[in-house]
Amino acid sequence: MSTNQDKLFALVKSLTKAEKAHFTKYARLSAVKEKPDYLRLFDFLYRQDTYNEEAVKKHFKGERLLEHFSRKKNQLVSKIIDSLGVLYEGKTAETDLRRQMNQLPVLYEKTVQEKSLLKELEIRVRAMKKQAQKNECINVLIELFDWEKLVIIRQDKKSKEREIKALIAEQETLQHALNQELNLRNIYWEAFHILTRDIELERVENRARFGQLMEFPLSIKKVDTLTSRAKKYYYFLTSSHHRIHGEADIAYTHAKELIDIYEREEKTQGYLNTVDYRNQLCYYMITCSRAGKFEDYPTTIAKLRALYDTAGGDKVLFNVMSFLGLKYYLNTYQFDAAANLSDDIDRHWEGLLPVIKKRRQLAYCYNMAVAYWLSGKPEKAVTWLSKILNFEGVEEGQRIILFARLIQLPIYYDFNDDNLDNRIESTRRVLSKHDRLGEFESLVIRFFRKLIRISFDKEQRQEHIQDFHQSLIAIEKNNTSTPHGLEELIVWCERKQA
Repeated sequence: MSTNQDKLFALVKSLTKAEKAHFTKYARLSAVKEKPDYLRLFDFLYRQDTYNEEAVKKHFKGERLLEHFSRKKNQLVSKIIDSLGVLYEGKTAETDLRRQMNQLPVLYEKTVQEKSLLKELEIRVRAMKKQAQKNECINVLIELFDWEKLVIIRQDKKSKEREIKALIAEQETLQHALNQELNLRNIYWEAFHILTRDIELERVENRARFGQLMEFPLSIKKVDTLTSRAKKYYYFLTSSHHRIHGEADIAYTHAKELIDIYEREEKTQGYLNTVDYRNQLCYYMITCSRAGKFEDYPTTIAKLRALYDTAGGDKVLFNVMSFLGLKYYLNTYQFDAAANLSDDIDRHWEGLLPVIKKRRQLAYCYNMAVAYWLSGKPEKAVTWLSKILNFEGVEEGQRIILFARLIQLPIYYDFNDDNLDNRIESTRRVLSKHDRLGEFESLVIRFFRKLIRISFDKEQRQEHIQDFHQSLIAIEKNNTSTPHGLEELIVWCERKQA
């Protein structure tokens, strides 16, 4: 299977229902009677779940389509892209203005022949300028200045010089705004790339470079003078800066400003860049989590769900929506809801794997194991726990594997595992080997060693769990950073005492 063939299939399968319907109509415009070959190829590919060239050739065996198969595929790609261009031509103010800009040279040539048409050109340029100002299309505005100057020069009036000077001053102001936007855009893309690889900036060189990049955004005093696009870059960068420096409430406020800009644009322009919006919604949920604003999660998840439904089953979006939703349910102790969502994830798991990074897969498994365990389904928890402990080749995910080593003890206890004493000793050895056997971990191991010895005595068992519970609460109160697994064990103890 070649790369080009994969790209063709990916393009076909990426279309939404609305885009597919439009393409089907668009492809028939130039057809007189019969359905074009490229449209027949499209229909066949759209019905397939995976690309198989042998299946394509078998389906069209003996037809002329296969004689020029490569050309038909290229033709199909071109037609799909042309169709999308037509569909979205007037979708944004800028694309509509670009279409109108293409008409100005022709109209200007007509004014050379017939000066009475100059007024029509002036009216069109003014209307376009008003539309561009309303939608902050600065690049278009700067291009329109030249047309405004041409109109003024061709007119018979004494105020030409004054009007052109005013236009130049306006152009310089816009150019400054555009330069700010371009600076912020360049900083944004480099910072975004760094944060994608190292979201907490744990690597020294990444933290240093991010600090250098933030010098310009942090120097901006008048945020209101920025364009909407520049504000998007600004609020993402400053929100990331404050999040990394532990200023969670400020990070949350700036992330919320960013989401508000996207949603205001959708209302005023009727169009939304769904990819960027989706990414920022996901980032927003991270800042909500850091600031403890979990009340914003349901609304945000609903927005992601709406995007998912519109996108026609986007696996990447389902992944994001599910992962963040699972975290929300766990952080708000809605374990039954977390288990139900885990069932949904389980049904899509094999299809999700290609779009989930290895480390994220481990985090999924851990969260799902906890969800099932604390919702009273230890048998399902064991299934996902075993996926973690048998994971291979994930160096960056070793911390999660070690966390799972400890949390397996209460899970297997609830599962009535006959081999729990061996698991306890194995956990102690592994944590010690990786220098992870601290005060908290040692307490947990001692607790379960004694618990399995006294399990037959209900009174002793309850007293032992109560003492363990109090020790965990003391650790929670006295530690600035909460040991991983502490909250889960506190909930477990509370349920055991209920």
